[in-house]
Amino acid sequence: MPKRMKLTRPIGQFTFGAWALLSLTVLIPIFYGIYISFLDIKLSSFLPPQFVGLDNYVAAFKAPETWATLKITLAMMILGMLVQIPLGMALALVLHRNLKGSKVFSSILITPMLLTPVAVGLTFRFMFDTDLGIINWVLESFGIDKINWLGQQTTGILAVVLVDSWQSVPFVMLLLVAALGSISPQLYEAASIDGATSRQTFWKITLPLITPTLLVVVMIKIMDFLKLFDTLFMLTRGGPGNETTTLGLWTYKTGFIFLEFSRAAALGVLIMIISAPVYFLWRRSTKEIK
Repeated sequence: MPKRMKLTRPIGQFTFGAWALLSLTVLIPIFYGIYISFLDIKLSSFLPPQFVGLDNYVAAFKAPETWATLKITLAMMILGMLVQIPLGMALALVLHRNLKGSKVFSSILITPMLLTPVAVGLTFRFMFDTDLGIINWVLESFGIDKINWLGQQTTGILAVVLVDSWQSVPFVMLLLVAALGSISPQLYEAASIDGATSRQTFWKITLPLITPTLLVVVMIKIMDFLKLFDTLFMLTRGGPGNETTTLGLWTYKTGFIFLEFSRAAALGVLIMIISAPVYFLWRRSTKEIK
């Protein structure tokens, strides 16, 4: 028996249970979703399901709501990453210095990450309230007129991004703190001996070495915004109208409000197809960096 087979057989035996559980909880729902996307299942109809081929995908591509919600998703995604990644990196750099009080500060910072998105969304919904919200009360104390945060598209998208950033920045910070901790201090000592400034050290040593982690963060955030639901649902429910409806929330509305189950499954498959290249681009980028 080849030596490689002898080594991999125990690994396969120990991981069989994990693969079986993965198949039950992940793969079966995925394949079932793909299967029903080729049928015509409407929860409002008692007719038996019929095979319709690619009709649900064609309808999804032709629907203007699909492209409108995709634009809103991309807007939230870009704005969110422009806020979360630089802020998370700044906090990680501060914590990495191990200044006095860093442990207490980090404990406070990770608190939002421990809260459920539904509770966070509901709390901020009250805070963004036009008449009774504390945010408009603070603005009025500075002489600024009340803002209907959740009643229009621009401020609604901004509110969703701010709430998501409040809860997601600690996650970005923790990943980057771990990446900074893996960098050898000898590299910084050598750079200091050569007379490198802190700016040069960051651009020539720190940033290149944490780039793989940054790519992981970008990949995770892209997927998070594609499936953003709970916080958004509690804040605006996609309103007013569909002005803040993302592609993930539109999938939910299609399936459970309009009761077009197969078309919702097709939208879910499209989200999965959009997400798949992100992983492969990340793998290719990390290989090029190495």
